[in-house]
Amino acid sequence: MSNRRQTICRLNLRISPDEQNQIKYFVATYPDKWTSANEFVRTAIENYIVFLNRDYHLPAPQQERVNQLVDAMIVLSGRVGALEEVLTSSFGELMRVTRGDNYLLDYCNGEDGEL
Repeated sequence: MSNRRQTICRLNLRISPDEQNQIKYFVATYPDKWTSANEFVRTAIENYIVFLNRDYHLPAPQQERVNQLVDAMIVLSGRVGALEEVLTSSFGELMRVTRGDNYLLDYCNGEDGEL
């Protein structure tokens, strides 16, 4: 949280006893981060606004992992496209052979009527 002085507005907040206990726990556990429950709630609100605006920065290992996953999806997409092309051409060849366009079948239907 920034240390700049601003005009502070009062806000009444109603929370459950469980939420209050959680806030007290975190304030007591991390006294170097928050000095009071009010500061904890203000920080939580700031962090949630940053999250909603998608204006947060990922740590380096997490960003590297996301980049790895994106690269893997691009490679997978290329492989699926190649597989689709092979299957389509194989199916087309199979249909061409079974349709009777084979040069070996032309002899059976020749002038003699014999094999």
